[in-house]
Amino acid sequence: MHKRIEVEVTVHDVTLEVIGIYYPEEPTVWYDGNMEGYPGAPADFELESVQLEGIDITTLIDGDVIDLIVEQVIEKQS
Repeated sequence: MHKRIEVEVTVHDVTLEVIGIYYPEEPTVWYDGNMEGYPGAPADFELESVQLEGIDITTLIDGDVIDLIVEQVIEKQS
């Protein structure tokens, strides 16, 4: 079950407010006699907005920094 969250993260000594949709980890379901199961899925975060002092700076951020932000958000939710 996903949920929309707002969380603060610090990247390169700058505190940012991050908004998006968090998808928690889904556990593995082993195959049963009917050969039904599910391999599971890691936690994920769909970034909607990154704000600095109330200003949306999402389009100004490099992809590597976006990855770092997403990683931090997932760690905070665990």
